Amino acid sequence: MSAENVELVRSLQPAPGFDVAAALSDEESTARWLAEVDSYFDPAVTGTMRFRGMSPVTYAGGLEGLAEAWRDWLRSWSSYTFEVEEILDGGDRVVVIKLGRGRPRPGAPETVLRRASIWTVSDGLITQVDFNVPHGEALSMVGLAA
Repeated sequence: MSAENVELVRSLQPAPGFDVAAALSDEESTARWLAEVDSYFDPAVTGTMRFRGMSPVTYAGGLEGLAEAWRDWLRSWSSYTFEVEEILDGGDRVVVIKLGRGRPRPGAPETVLRRASIWTVSDGLITQVDFNVPHGEALSMVGLAA
């Protein structure tokens, strides 16, 4: 089943260059995205988001909770895109290594971050997503060598 988990998670990643900050700041765009991906997520899906200098913050509330996690992260960015570098099979957990690029305000220098997300899949549905996990930590969390 893990190959199917990897493909499921891969299918949910935005295209390179897609501005996540712009998309999630628009309520209509967010509602469209939630409707498009709803069938891939457990209705009780939860997520965590890592913020600098804080313990991970947990978001409940299904897909709307995941969208809120991203909105909270994106409050610091006027634009934010990412490219998937690698997707790793951890069985029921899939690690997505990303290279994020963002600007805190228009015209500011671009910041580049290499981070990971861990997607937990059960019975063909996403049940948990941990966002913005440091690369090495993500690999050790799913039992893969750093």
